[in-house]
Amino acid sequence: MDQKGKSKRTQAERSAATQAKILEAAQNLIAERGLAHTSTQDIARQAQVSRGAMLHHFPSRAVLIQATYAEMLRQESIRLREFARTLQPGQNRLKALTEYIWGRYQCGIFQVSMDYIYEARVDAEELAYVSGESRKFNEALNDVWHVELATFGCDTETRQAMMNEFMCLVRGMAFQSQWRDDPDYFQNMLQNWLIRARSVLIPANTDG
Repeated sequence: MDQKGKSKRTQAERSAATQAKILEAAQNLIAERGLAHTSTQDIARQAQVSRGAMLHHFPSRAVLIQATYAEMLRQESIRLREFARTLQPGQNRLKALTEYIWGRYQCGIFQVSMDYIYEARVDAEELAYVSGESRKFNEALNDVWHVELATFGCDTETRQAMMNEFMCLVRGMAFQSQWRDDPDYFQNMLQNWLIRARSVLIPANTDG
């Protein structure tokens, strides 16, 4: 009986590993080629699994793309929380956090999201799925930002407004960076936002 339980766990681990390989391959290919130019055959080849094995885990392209998007956001949420835990007292934590988020938006997350949202925009059910998964990622953003900005002593409404403003800026920069290769330009925009953010946040700090 113990042996059976061990065998089942081993099979579950193998299944999870196969799914992870497929999802990683899908995310990398979509980021590199675009969703419209990524076929399920390409993904199976990149993951080094048979098409039958892939269909066993993800029976349709729609299911696979949904799972890819959800897994990408899940991993990004974990990375964000882990990064926030590395921030040290005395460090310019807000600057470090903004630069981290901007860096992640240049590593495929934006490209995959943009392609999937564009494809989903004409399907109410797909859009609802996008909204649900995006909310989960936003929960991680909210948690980290509210903790960091709370150190300035500002109220919840101000913290939320500054986070929303920053994320709109980052997404706009990520979109523009698809055709504009100008790191200094984008870095300058980040610095300008930080100056503005401090002008809004510091007056709320009772310590001056």
